[in-house]
Order: sequence, then structure tokens, then C-alpha cells
Amino acid sequence: MEKTAKINRMAIISLISGLVVIALLDFGMIRESFPASLTYANTIRAIMRLSVSVQYFYGAVALLTGILALKQIQKKNGEEKGKTFAWIGIVLGADYILFGLLVFIIFSAQLLT
Repeated sequence: MEKTAKINRMAIISLISGLVVIALLDFGMIRESFPASLTYANTIRAIMRLSVSVQYFYGAVALLTGILALKQIQKKNGEEKGKTFAWIGIVLGADYILFGLLVFIIFSAQLLT
């Protein structure tokens, strides 16, 4: 009986974390669309600002767990699979972190001028 390769858990965590980053992007985009007359508008805006911090956390988790998953999969020599999941998590996490750094640099440069 032949053993089937199982998917590495770190690769799954990396993929899910990367998808959470993408899902939370919607909250950041609609943050300012709430009218000031709405009773809980300030509370909703505060929660959505918090989501940006959470996005960076999940971006870092996606990046780091993806790298660890690739190392674990390489060590197992075919006993585990999930390279695609790991790479998707790495790309999504790194893209969000790099995009955030780029925005930070642009706005910092504008403040200094």
C-alpha cells in the first residue's frame, strides 16, 4: 500500500494568512465611506484602522510560515507536499509588507518636504 503525501501544515497556515491579508484589504478601502451622521461611525473607523495593524501581522505570518514550510518540505524529500500553498502565502505576505513600506516611504518623503 502506497503512502500519499500529506500537505505541510505550515504551508496551509501561510496560505490562509495570506488570504486573510487580502480579505482585510476590503475593510481598509471602505473605512472612510461611513457618513459622519452614523451613530457608530467613529467606532467603525477605529476598528478598521486596527485592521491595518492586523494585516501587517498576518502578512508577516504568511511570509515566515511560507519560508519555514518550504524548508520543511525540502527536508522531507517527497513525504509532504504544499509548495504551491507556501509560495502563495510568501507572495501575498511579502507583497503586502512591501506595499506598506512603499506607502510609508512616499508619505514620509511628502511630510519632510
